[in-house]
Amino acid sequence: MRFEGKVAVVTGAGGGLGAVYASALSGEGAAVVAVDLKIAGVEETAAAVRRSGGRCLPVAADLTDPEQVERMTTEALDEYGRIDILVNNAGGGSSSPGNAGSIEEEDSTSWDLLVNSNLKTAFLCMRSVARAMKRQRYGKIVNVSSRSARITDPNVHQSPAYATAKTGVLGLTRFAARELGPFGITVNCLVPSLTLSGPVLQAYWDRNPQDAKERYLQTVALRRLPRPEELASAVLFLCSDESSYITGVALDVNGGSFMP
Repeated sequence: MRFEGKVAVVTGAGGGLGAVYASALSGEGAAVVAVDLKIAGVEETAAAVRRSGGRCLPVAADLTDPEQVERMTTEALDEYGRIDILVNNAGGGSSSPGNAGSIEEEDSTSWDLLVNSNLKTAFLCMRSVARAMKRQRYGKIVNVSSRSARITDPNVHQSPAYATAKTGVLGLTRFAARELGPFGITVNCLVPSLTLSGPVLQAYWDRNPQDAKERYLQTVALRRLPRPEELASAVLFLCSDESSYITGVALDVNGGSFMP
């Protein structure tokens, strides 16, 4: 049990990959704080964790709101007394096989929504949780970016705002890793490719013609999409003491579709 006695905050845990990460961390012994905008999703995640014998506190919060982020941190500390792990998974955006997005078509409302939900949330949660981690002189932060931050792919519909926000997550990770390293806190970044982790992304994939799907898979060296548990394995590694001397790193989990 790699995380026995540890407490993990997972954002965007109301479903999809966030719920997968929460379950995986709990399976390795962590007490989990599952956070999302709506309480129904995190209550479902918490129930699943508890059925497996784990501990999970569901918290509903708008993570673009600094006051609600602070409340989330307070609730986590009140419940468990410490925070050892933060997985900044909240966010998301449009990414599917098809035609590329357009700067001219991206309106300012969509821009604000995607940048705030993907980048601002990561900043606010990291800032809030880091204070507790610094007192402990220990912490593991994993930010979640996207392959959209690495490449512009004509086989994938990509929002300019989403790609910009996820690129910002890479920069924020490096900055935080240097600042928090002296306190025993590592900050790394998971960079996944398209993963069918829930009904929204499954719908994106399903509504595209077969030839578009095949063109996308031709860009992947392994010629398949990732399984959610393959991303979870990478998160567990970055959250564990097995990665104790790794910080400021962007770990690409994309089947060889991007090779720096």
